[in-house]
Amino acid sequence: MKLIISQYLASLRERDELDVILPDLLSELGLTVFSRPGRGTTQDGVDVAAVGSLNGEPEKVYLLSIKSGDLTRSTWNGDSHQALRPSLEEIIDAYIPNRLPVQHRNKEIVICLCFGGFINEQVRPKVEGFIARNTLEKISFAEWNGDFIADLIMRGFLKEELLPIDARSMLRKSLALIDEPEYSYQHFCRLVHWFSNQETKDDKESLTLLRQLNICLWILFSWCRDANNLEPAYLASEITLLNAWEIAKSHSASNLKISKNIMSTFSSCLHTYRAITNEYLDKCITPHVDKRHAISNAVNPMCKFDVNLRLFDLLSRLSMQGIWLSNEIRQNYANSEIVSENLIDSLHENFDAVKKLIFNNPVLLSPYKDDQAIDIAIAIFSLSLDQSNMTFIKNWLNELIQRAKFSYETNGIFPSITHDYAKLITLGERQTKEQREELTKSSVLYPLISTVASLYKMEDISKAIGDFCEKSLSHCAMQYWYPLADTEDFLYTNKHRHGGVLHPIDLFGKVEDRLKQIFDECTNTEYYNKLSAIEGGLEPLIAMACRHYRYPLPMHFWLDDYELFKEQLNSAEAAING
Repeated sequence: MKLIISQYLASLRERDELDVILPDLLSELGLTVFSRPGRGTTQDGVDVAAVGSLNGEPEKVYLLSIKSGDLTRSTWNGDSHQALRPSLEEIIDAYIPNRLPVQHRNKEIVICLCFGGFINEQVRPKVEGFIARNTLEKISFAEWNGDFIADLIMRGFLKEELLPIDARSMLRKSLALIDEPEYSYQHFCRLVHWFSNQETKDDKESLTLLRQLNICLWILFSWCRDANNLEPAYLASEITLLNAWEIAKSHSASNLKISKNIMSTFSSCLHTYRAITNEYLDKCITPHVDKRHAISNAVNPMCKFDVNLRLFDLLSRLSMQGIWLSNEIRQNYANSEIVSENLIDSLHENFDAVKKLIFNNPVLLSPYKDDQAIDIAIAIFSLSLDQSNMTFIKNWLNELIQRAKFSYETNGIFPSITHDYAKLITLGERQTKEQREELTKSSVLYPLISTVASLYKMEDISKAIGDFCEKSLSHCAMQYWYPLADTEDFLYTNKHRHGGVLHPIDLFGKVEDRLKQIFDECTNTEYYNKLSAIEGGLEPLIAMACRHYRYPLPMHFWLDDYELFKEQLNSAEAAING
């Protein structure tokens, strides 16, 4: 395990990786962290500052200057402004005299040279000479290399009683099977479930579980990145974040310091998730969306069904990135913070990537499974956040329904409810009427498309769906899933099925009546608004849980659009009657 952690540390970058882990590690070891990494502010050489006792020694101040990888000639005193020696000089000349808190100035100070790797032998004499010249009565130096930090992690995050042999075995197996993403993910799932099933006596134990979850995910990410296979890390990041929220949401608010630490550590888990998903999408998907059939061909399928299933999965992954970006922008506005142009540009780049993915991969015009409504809903919601995407949404929905209608009526490959891969790949073969009806006995796809088309006044699409369903799918139970009282208990872990179904949904009658039926169900209960993710300003968590565990995206996501629809309808009626 120590070797695994040492290799992991050596691969971490300085910014947003190694400097994210170390503050939590120091807190877990009992130190009080009073300065964390900042952006846009003068650090005077100190990346992390903490006070406390290590190894039973007297209380000291630890000032950490962090660099990535091995300490080489260039990273010790090269041209880069990130070189370590200039940072150490800033600590001695500026931070200690001017910025060290008054209450800590009489304590012994340890300046820690932190790096994930080791010191190169040709550099060591220079480092030791610098340390010898600058060591004073109350100022000393310590080398925190990858081996030393791995020891701290073993003592802090991965103590024997907190991560027993079975749990360590799950992590090892997940790392060993990186080349087989599904199997690697399965073992990591077992590890995540082990963490989330632990009974915690107090908030401090919950805090420890969150920190352990986060560092285990970082280790997996690091190894996946080295193996040039980010798929296991992506899958693991979703279930880790969801279970991390399950742990974080239940903490007591009685101890404000612990509550703040728990939410800060959950934010670190969210940061890890975003780092993994952004790297996966920016490296594997986004650069290729503008090439015709490029991503479809890259699937390297056994058959055409694999391409279809994979592309819809990638569609929702890419769209989730847009939902998280838009949530970050809304949170910044709500907190009266300045929204950077880079953040807004990233969101528009994501919209553009989603549209190019659909346009250049026509397989995304023909869903083969009814539950691909989940991926379609996530993409529609993300794109609908910008009015300029409405024409694209309309054209896409029109293609979806026309192709589904044609495929069903000509005995082609139509959206079916089967989860059996063997049955799925028989679609397109000659089927009896009874067989087709069995494969389409219920649907959430058609109610979703009809609802969205009606909301955005795409009357021709909603009418086409109604005509098709009345003519060919009269046997089909049109329905949609809604969160209920038990959803909060199981949404983030999926330990049990939850929620309920609205049925039947009338796709043939008046648009106003259909939308009233669907959205009245949203407003008649408070279950959705009382979800902890909603109360915590983390609405994307719900979309991610629906994507990962395969639940339809709640209609509540479009409730604001429905209110606008009613206002416009009332205004039109008033104009007619006036």
